[in-house]
Amino acid sequence: MTPSSNASLQDTPLGLRTETVHYVSHSTYDHRDRPAYGRIDWPPYANRNISQWWTAEHDELIKRLIDRWQWHWYVELARAVTSMTPPFNQDTLRSFQEQEKGQLGVWYNKIVRFAVTRAKSLGLTSRIRAPQRKTCPLCGEEFVEHSLPAPLTERLGMDHLDFCAPCLKSTIYRGTGNQALSREQTLEYLRDLTRVLQQIPHQGFGEGIDDFHDMDSQQILAVLQVLQRKPRVNRVKELFGSWLQALIEAGVLDEDARRTSRGTQCVAKDGHVCFSLGERTIDDFLHARGITHDKEPSYPETNYRADFAVNGILIEYFGLQGDPDYDNKIKEKQEICKKYDMSLISIYASDLVNITRLESKLRIILSGETIIFTRPLES
Repeated sequence: MTPSSNASLQDTPLGLRTETVHYVSHSTYDHRDRPAYGRIDWPPYANRNISQWWTAEHDELIKRLIDRWQWHWYVELARAVTSMTPPFNQDTLRSFQEQEKGQLGVWYNKIVRFAVTRAKSLGLTSRIRAPQRKTCPLCGEEFVEHSLPAPLTERLGMDHLDFCAPCLKSTIYRGTGNQALSREQTLEYLRDLTRVLQQIPHQGFGEGIDDFHDMDSQQILAVLQVLQRKPRVNRVKELFGSWLQALIEAGVLDEDARRTSRGTQCVAKDGHVCFSLGERTIDDFLHARGITHDKEPSYPETNYRADFAVNGILIEYFGLQGDPDYDNKIKEKQEICKKYDMSLISIYASDLVNITRLESKLRIILSGETIIFTRPLES
């Protein structure tokens, strides 16, 4: 089996990165009628070294993995086991890894075999449901659910395995897309994607592990149908110079914010009412990461309101930057924050075109730090 060289195919069900990919191959994503990783009908396996540090917590880990990932529960088991092993057993675990280096078979495969034996002996494998046979609505071909590799099941969620691996591979992974799309076709694609998402799509939408989370099957289908028409990223740059400029020319950014005095009213996934798609994009970003945020907090001693507040830090989406009157309002709000030693994160339209850039803008909040910086967080 040849390991995949595409980093996006190496994501794991636990959100970890594998140093050595011994399960995933390019062909794994090309099948519909067989398990992605084969069957695990292995004979019972005992290992005295593993028994020295294995605990009831490890058995509970197996149970949680099976309940969440079903037939893919063992794919990143070894990494999960080593990361959760109590500190007082870490030396024993490292000793085991050293001892097994010169033995037949690598240490992580032995942990998997040991865990599979434990799962069977404890009756935990009975919690794994039978994979269903379905018809992919994108191509009309039949497939079985366990033919989807683990990175795809994590993207969709175990309750939404409604699409076959070949279609998903050609639709959502980096480097896919149409290199010959025209200017108007690209603009139409951006408008349609924005419409089905009800938020501003960042560059490379669909490639992220979290991009489809909180969507139901019908919305996932609608998004995938649009993504099948997507242009390659370098094609967008050829036509417009940047993703940001393409969004502007498609009317996704500017027209949305100008449609009413407060933008286009829409509802975020957590129920918050937002006044532009940009504002909703930020709200959904925070919600997807479990970050509690207040909506429409007040600036002190004024009638101004910010878009969000997290642990006392204000967040504003300044979508109309460049309009003189609007820019004056931005400066007023920033000056208020300086006067009252409040923290303000200013987000602009250009920050929404790339998920990495948005994460960078919100890095203080994403880090979970509780320190409130007494200055505007301008970056």
